[in-house]
Amino acid sequence: MIKLHKGFTLIELLLSMVFGLIVLSGVTYIYVAVVGSSASTLKSSKLNTELMTIMSVMTNDVRRAGYWANTADLASENPFQQLGVSALTVVNSSSSNTQITDDSSVDGECLLYSYDLDEDGELGLGTEFFGFRLNAGAIEMRVTSTITEGDNCNDGSWEQISDPDLYTVNSLAFNRQNSACVNTSEPDGIDNDGVDGIDNDGERDCYDVTPETLDVTVETREINITISASLVNDTEVNHTVSETVRVRNDLVRVR
Repeated sequence: MIKLHKGFTLIELLLSMVFGLIVLSGVTYIYVAVVGSSASTLKSSKLNTELMTIMSVMTNDVRRAGYWANTADLASENPFQQLGVSALTVVNSSSSNTQITDDSSVDGECLLYSYDLDEDGELGLGTEFFGFRLNAGAIEMRVTSTITEGDNCNDGSWEQISDPDLYTVNSLAFNRQNSACVNTSEPDGIDNDGVDGIDNDGERDCYDVTPETLDVTVETREINITISASLVNDTEVNHTVSETVRVRNDLVRVR
């Protein structure tokens, strides 16, 4: 009696091994891709967290610009709002140190301001001038020091608040294009802009129409802050965050 042997032939075994290797290769590829994607996601998330922390510090401090504890005096006499000395100023960069006009939509890499930190009503030259700037791939904050030029981005002592060992800040931009200026002395019955021979509503905009001497103007400042950075050990991982901060203390001026 002949016995039949059941099993796989050599060819079938070889084919099974080939198919198994193909499946294993596919699974390995998917695993590596998932792990790589997860690592990239974790890196991006970490960078985003770092930038949002910096942004929170900046927006919370900039919001205080121009604060003055002495509410009994005229707002126009606020020592923390004096142009060319202590008022909030956007500067092109530390290298050029060129101030950007209030009505401009041009970005600047440096922002300077002051506020009444100790609430004594007086401008402290060593303690109440603040600012942020981009310097050599890092964000720096102006700290306690004697200030001789409040509107100079190179004046005073600056300390890094970003971590240049972890990431490089590729750009830092301050933009105040959404700020507004209102001439409270308008309407005054005079055609100040020379249009149509009438005193129109457009003359209230003191960015467009130059105020007359002794006119009182009020400026509301909105600063858009944008930070772009990339990881030092993986430059392909980059992130950009942006936020707009409304300065709580309006700038009141007698022209």
